[in-house]
Amino acid sequence: MVILPKYHYELPWLAENHPEQVALYTCLSFSLITFTVVKTLLFSIYIISSRLSREIIVADLKRVVKADLASVLTFVSLIFLTPLPIYGAGASTTVVGNAYSLTFFNILFLKMLSGGISSTVLLAKRIKRPNRRDQVEVTSKD
Repeated sequence: MVILPKYHYELPWLAENHPEQVALYTCLSFSLITFTVVKTLLFSIYIISSRLSREIIVADLKRVVKADLASVLTFVSLIFLTPLPIYGAGASTTVVGNAYSLTFFNILFLKMLSGGISSTVLLAKRIKRPNRRDQVEVTSKD
Protein backbone atom coordinates (compact mmCIF):
# COMPACT_ATOMS: atom_id res chain seq x y z
CA MET A 1 0.00 0.00 0.00
CA VAL A 2 2.98 2.31 0.43
CA ILE A 3 3.33 2.55 -3.36
CA LEU A 4 0.08 4.53 -3.48
CA PRO A 5 0.82 8.24 -2.98
CA LYS A 6 -1.85 8.72 -0.34
CA TYR A 7 -0.63 5.91 1.89
CA HIS A 8 3.01 6.80 1.24
CA TYR A 9 2.30 10.03 3.13
CA GLU A 10 -0.34 8.86 5.62
CA LEU A 11 1.37 5.74 6.99
CA PRO A 12 4.65 7.43 8.08
CA TRP A 13 2.65 10.32 9.56
CA LEU A 14 0.44 7.89 11.46
CA ALA A 15 3.50 5.93 12.62
CA GLU A 16 5.02 9.12 14.01
CA ASN A 17 1.90 10.33 15.83
CA HIS A 18 -0.01 7.11 16.57
CA PRO A 19 2.39 4.15 16.22
CA GLU A 20 -0.06 1.68 17.74
CA GLN A 21 -2.61 2.37 14.98
CA VAL A 22 -0.46 1.72 11.89
CA ALA A 23 -1.25 -2.00 11.67
CA LEU A 24 -4.94 -1.34 12.31
CA TYR A 25 -5.16 1.35 9.62
CA THR A 26 -3.21 -0.72 7.09
CA CYS A 27 -5.38 -3.77 7.67
CA LEU A 28 -8.63 -1.79 7.56
CA SER A 29 -7.63 0.12 4.43
CA PHE A 30 -6.57 -3.01 2.57
CA SER A 31 -9.74 -4.85 3.63
CA LEU A 32 -11.98 -1.96 2.62
CA ILE A 33 -10.34 -1.60 -0.78
CA THR A 34 -10.56 -5.35 -1.41
CA PHE A 35 -14.20 -5.50 -0.29
CA THR A 36 -15.13 -2.52 -2.47
CA VAL A 37 -13.43 -3.97 -5.55
CA VAL A 38 -15.15 -7.35 -5.13
CA LYS A 39 -18.54 -5.77 -4.40
CA THR A 40 -18.30 -3.42 -7.37
CA LEU A 41 -17.19 -6.18 -9.73
CA LEU A 42 -19.97 -8.53 -8.66
CA PHE A 43 -22.63 -5.83 -8.91
CA SER A 44 -21.33 -4.69 -12.30
CA ILE A 45 -21.40 -8.26 -13.60
CA TYR A 46 -24.96 -8.58 -12.31
CA ILE A 47 -25.97 -5.37 -14.10
CA ILE A 48 -24.32 -6.46 -17.34
CA SER A 49 -25.90 -9.92 -17.28
CA SER A 50 -29.42 -8.79 -16.36
CA ARG A 51 -32.04 -7.75 -18.89
CA LEU A 52 -33.24 -4.18 -18.65
CA SER A 53 -36.54 -3.12 -20.13
CA ARG A 54 -36.03 0.64 -20.44
CA GLU A 55 -33.41 2.53 -22.36
CA ILE A 56 -32.23 6.09 -21.92
CA ILE A 57 -31.86 8.20 -25.04
CA VAL A 58 -28.89 10.54 -24.86
CA ALA A 59 -28.35 13.19 -27.50
CA ASP A 60 -24.95 14.42 -26.29
CA LEU A 61 -23.01 11.34 -25.23
CA LYS A 62 -19.69 13.18 -24.81
CA ARG A 63 -21.12 15.48 -22.15
CA VAL A 64 -22.53 12.56 -20.18
CA VAL A 65 -19.26 10.63 -20.38
CA LYS A 66 -17.20 13.65 -19.30
CA ALA A 67 -19.39 14.32 -16.25
CA ASP A 68 -19.41 10.66 -15.26
CA LEU A 69 -15.67 10.30 -15.73
CA ALA A 70 -15.00 13.42 -13.69
CA SER A 71 -17.07 12.05 -10.82
CA VAL A 72 -15.37 8.65 -10.79
CA LEU A 73 -11.87 10.11 -11.15
CA THR A 74 -12.51 12.51 -8.27
CA PHE A 75 -13.17 9.65 -5.87
CA VAL A 76 -10.29 7.56 -7.27
CA SER A 77 -7.93 10.44 -6.57
CA LEU A 78 -9.38 10.96 -3.07
CA ILE A 79 -8.88 7.29 -2.22
CA PHE A 80 -5.53 6.48 -3.81
CA LEU A 81 -3.69 9.72 -4.57
CA THR A 82 -4.64 12.57 -2.23
CA PRO A 83 -3.79 12.39 1.47
CA LEU A 84 -6.48 13.77 3.73
CA PRO A 85 -5.80 17.38 4.81
CA ILE A 86 -5.87 16.72 8.54
CA TYR A 87 -2.17 16.97 9.15
CA GLY A 88 -0.43 19.81 10.90
CA ALA A 89 -1.50 21.73 13.99
CA GLY A 90 -3.87 19.80 16.18
CA ALA A 91 -3.78 16.67 14.03
CA SER A 92 -1.95 14.65 16.64
CA THR A 93 -4.91 14.67 19.00
CA THR A 94 -6.93 11.52 19.53
CA VAL A 95 -10.06 12.96 17.93
CA VAL A 96 -8.61 14.17 14.62
CA GLY A 97 -5.89 12.47 12.65
CA ASN A 98 -6.01 8.96 13.96
CA ALA A 99 -6.71 5.65 12.22
CA TYR A 100 -10.41 5.85 13.01
CA SER A 101 -11.02 9.20 11.35
CA LEU A 102 -8.87 8.23 8.36
CA THR A 103 -10.80 4.97 8.03
CA PHE A 104 -14.13 6.79 8.27
CA PHE A 105 -13.22 9.01 5.33
CA ASN A 106 -11.89 6.04 3.37
CA ILE A 107 -15.21 4.21 3.91
CA LEU A 108 -17.10 7.27 2.71
CA PHE A 109 -14.95 7.74 -0.39
CA LEU A 110 -14.93 4.02 -1.26
CA LYS A 111 -18.71 3.86 -0.97
CA MET A 112 -19.03 6.86 -3.28
CA LEU A 113 -16.56 5.33 -5.76
CA SER A 114 -18.38 1.99 -5.75
CA GLY A 115 -21.71 3.72 -6.35
CA GLY A 116 -20.21 5.86 -9.09
CA ILE A 117 -18.78 2.88 -10.93
CA SER A 118 -21.99 0.88 -10.55
CA SER A 119 -24.10 3.78 -11.83
CA THR A 120 -21.71 4.21 -14.76
CA VAL A 121 -22.11 0.54 -15.68
CA LEU A 122 -25.89 0.83 -15.36
CA LEU A 123 -25.95 3.97 -17.48
CA ALA A 124 -23.72 2.38 -20.11
CA LYS A 125 -26.02 -0.63 -20.24
CA ARG A 126 -29.19 1.46 -20.63
CA ILE A 127 -27.94 4.26 -22.87
CA LYS A 128 -29.15 4.49 -26.45
CA ARG A 129 -28.05 7.01 -29.00
CA PRO A 130 -30.76 8.34 -31.27
CA ASN A 131 -30.58 7.06 -34.83
CA ARG A 132 -29.80 9.56 -37.55
CA ARG A 133 -32.94 8.46 -39.37
CA ASP A 134 -35.05 9.34 -36.32
CA GLN A 135 -33.68 12.88 -36.31
CA VAL A 136 -34.46 13.62 -39.97
CA GLU A 137 -37.85 15.14 -40.51
CA VAL A 138 -39.88 13.79 -43.40
CA THR A 139 -41.21 16.73 -45.46
CA SER A 140 -42.75 15.02 -48.52
CA LYS A 141 -45.08 12.08 -48.83
CA ASP A 142 -44.25 9.46 -51.44
